[in-house]
Amino acid sequence: MANELNTYVPGPNSWAKPGSAERNKVEVLPVLNQWFTGAALNSGIPIESRRVLELASGFGTQVSYFAEYTPSVTFQPTEAQEECIEAMKAVAEQATNHNILPPAKLNVVSDTDWLNVVEKSGPYDGIFVLNMLHISVWESTEKLFLHAGRILRGKNAAFLAVYGAFKRNGEYSGEGDRLFDIDLKRRDARWAIRDLESEVIPEAGKNGFKLKECHQMNFNNLLVIWTLA
Repeated sequence: MANELNTYVPGPNSWAKPGSAERNKVEVLPVLNQWFTGAALNSGIPIESRRVLELASGFGTQVSYFAEYTPSVTFQPTEAQEECIEAMKAVAEQATNHNILPPAKLNVVSDTDWLNVVEKSGPYDGIFVLNMLHISVWESTEKLFLHAGRILRGKNAAFLAVYGAFKRNGEYSGEGDRLFDIDLKRRDARWAIRDLESEVIPEAGKNGFKLKECHQMNFNNLLVIWTLA
């Protein structure tokens, strides 16, 4: 296992802007719900046995909403930042739905964290992450596909969904994305809007994933879904 003494740790400058999580959760649910429940997979796994892992859960806004609308599926939220984990614990204590597991610590670039989480509540039928790839180091993308391929249940029976800003074949989707990319690099030189075709899809393919769906969303964002080939 690699030395993790110098592991990248996200900070408050990676938090989403106020209101963005509220908007995102409503927009992506109609698509993701088909995958949460297994309807898009025909995997044969009973809905009440399905477990879904969220990465970079933030303060739990999205996973709480998804769990409310998909009460038969069990959700495991995760975060690298202790402040976010404590906030999610406080929210969970007052929640009426009981299909959200206690938040777990998972820094996506930490091999140890991945092992700990899968031992706690895996394997999983799905993994989803919103607005992480561009607000993180490239190693986060590498580790995401590496470990996701190991902890999902198997071929054609599980999914990986990624939402966020992407370049397409080297081009920004608009002037807003170009300016956003400049701002990202100002905040951290290692951050960037990733290119779907030249960077992300090849990385996914190296780890056994095939592109299944690509949905155009508001603000030029994409919701991209992979399954294991």
